[in-house]
Amino acid sequence: MLSQDEIAALPNHYYVAHIRIEPNIILAPMAGVTDTVFRRMILRMGGCGLVSTEMTNAASVSPKALKRHRLLDFYPEERPLTMQLSGNEPDLVAAAARTVEELGADILDINCGCPSPKVTGGGHGASLLRDLPKMGRLLRAVKAAVQIPVTLKFRAGWDEQSLNFLDTAKLAEDCGISALALHPRTREQAYRGSADWSRVAAVKAAVSIPVIGSGDVKSAHDALVRLRDSGADGVMIGRGAMENPWIFMQIAQIRRGEAPFQPTPADKLDFLLRYLSMCEEEMPSRLALNKLKQLMGQFGVGLPGAAQLRVAVHTSQSPAQAREALERYFAPFVEGTLAPSIAAD
Repeated sequence: MLSQDEIAALPNHYYVAHIRIEPNIILAPMAGVTDTVFRRMILRMGGCGLVSTEMTNAASVSPKALKRHRLLDFYPEERPLTMQLSGNEPDLVAAAARTVEELGADILDINCGCPSPKVTGGGHGASLLRDLPKMGRLLRAVKAAVQIPVTLKFRAGWDEQSLNFLDTAKLAEDCGISALALHPRTREQAYRGSADWSRVAAVKAAVSIPVIGSGDVKSAHDALVRLRDSGADGVMIGRGAMENPWIFMQIAQIRRGEAPFQPTPADKLDFLLRYLSMCEEEMPSRLALNKLKQLMGQFGVGLPGAAQLRVAVHTSQSPAQAREALERYFAPFVEGTLAPSIAAD
């Protein structure tokens, strides 16, 4: 547990080129999760200094594709906003970068960290960690194509036998990248094991641009301890924000010396119902339901009977059925009885 003096001594902002990021606690880009609805809900609670769109394939930013997937849609209240691209062809990614700039992104992020086989199989994401010369060509092409700051999100290496995070960081700095975000697992680890934040500290010591750490931040205190121990300029939170969307607000409260907000079952139910309703306003019902199903994978962590709740939501055929499942599950908690029930009526 950090003392209030230790907390007060921690940095609370950093710059991506000319853009001030304050507070220095950031929502990580997550495929299928960090759409405009989730981003706005997080920002409205406070404590988050920067949000990002979902990772978008550079081949999917044509006007026709953007109308179909809407991954880069945003509202003015989301600024400053990062848009994240993946790709492995320098010219293609550079062209997509120009489109992203025209769409109004404040910052462009290049993903060299996604471990998904679907992504790496196409030479994107963490796959570029196996070809740093090509990564360098890609980063230089993107930098030459746009005026907005360019950042890089990456992993510690492909596997434990090829840890090249320091080389990657130095290469990115040499290419003119404005800030780095390191998830200190390897691609081979995916999300198993633990994130080694000593690697974040090593990158911070090796470069002069801002370094953001990401991985295994599950509580507000975790974030502040990671910030102190690594010397990083900021902390990026991904799955921890899906499990606990209030984490950004809680960090801000602890920094002010306040007791962090502890959501009640009623608060959790309200969040899920508002999320579903906002999704329905933005997209067809089928997609809105799928968004809720994806969020439930992490949001339900730690809830009694969470597996049954996830099954109830995942087998719902409509948003209305999902609402009923949620209300049925949370009702006993809200009413103060001991055990929830999600049995069908």
